[in-house]
Amino acid sequence: MQWQSELLEYSWGRARQPGELVRLVAARPGEPTPCHRLARVVETLSWLPHPYTGDLYPPYHKAAALLEWLFTERIEGTIVLLESNCVFRFPVISEIKRGQPKAAAWPDLPRGDGPFGLGSGFEFLEKFCVDRTIDLPAVTLPVLIHSSDLRKIVARWLELMSIIRAETAGTANGSLSDADNIAYAIAAAEAGIQHTVADLGAGIEAQQNVAPILDYRHPIASTDGDIAWDPGTYRNWEPVQPERAQPGPGREVLTLLSEFLERREQGLELAFLRPCRHKGVREGKILGSMFLDIPGRADTVSLNSSGAAIWEVCDGTRSLAEINRELETRFEMPPGSLRADIEVVIKRLERIGALRLEPV
Repeated sequence: MQWQSELLEYSWGRARQPGELVRLVAARPGEPTPCHRLARVVETLSWLPHPYTGDLYPPYHKAAALLEWLFTERIEGTIVLLESNCVFRFPVISEIKRGQPKAAAWPDLPRGDGPFGLGSGFEFLEKFCVDRTIDLPAVTLPVLIHSSDLRKIVARWLELMSIIRAETAGTANGSLSDADNIAYAIAAAEAGIQHTVADLGAGIEAQQNVAPILDYRHPIASTDGDIAWDPGTYRNWEPVQPERAQPGPGREVLTLLSEFLERREQGLELAFLRPCRHKGVREGKILGSMFLDIPGRADTVSLNSSGAAIWEVCDGTRSLAEINRELETRFEMPPGSLRADIEVVIKRLERIGALRLEPV
């Protein structure tokens, strides 16, 4: 999932999406975690296979990682929940109040005469749910929700997902593949959290839409009726041909991917962001060391010589790509050799309140 996550990260920066981008990564102890230049990576426990049922169902990671993250960091505020196979077209700027989440429509919610208005194949829920008459919100990711509401939902979401998977395992079609969406809808309904359907995300097959987020999980059709590009078979960083895709969201995704690949090749994928110093940050030097006094922090932050060199060029006039090139020239280093170290320092300075990243 690394290329998808990097493309999402690129689209997040390109769209000037406010807030922090966090990638939750479920990993077993000792497993390496991926690195990102803009997104913060949070490692959570793996739920594959399910620790109690042994079920191999990747969406367990979604709810389990959110559960761990929300209660470990005590997140407060608006959260946009996305799958990795999404990209931003333009920013989502709505702030969500408690009890008023928004989500994309899910027209495939199975309807029928069973519990919650689901089909008869869901009668097993009578053993696990007290009120089966509640109407379910036919919604799916992307979801815009307040963290306090998500905390009310997430544990039950994870529990119901495993119940639905276990109870449908013996059916003709096997364990339900949409268990995560159905479990989310039930958990939200039981918690009394009503979702408003909003045009947050659209699939590549939707020709007319104004959604800020595109989901490209399905193959993209070509102009001759064939397949122009398939995310399931795409190999990392292979060139793509947007002109082969039919006009519409699919071609838009391939154009974005092509742009990212070109910029990535040239080390310019972050050229649209520039680090700027926060007002009130004061600097001082003692015996060759630099110290920063940051408003709101009781302690003074020290920078070594490398950190000081990076801080000095973060004056709000240069993009990240320009900073990389300038420091590589100053220290006579090969192109790209300092990029990772520079971005680690800039992200640290941003995290502690000394810098902010703004569009060029």
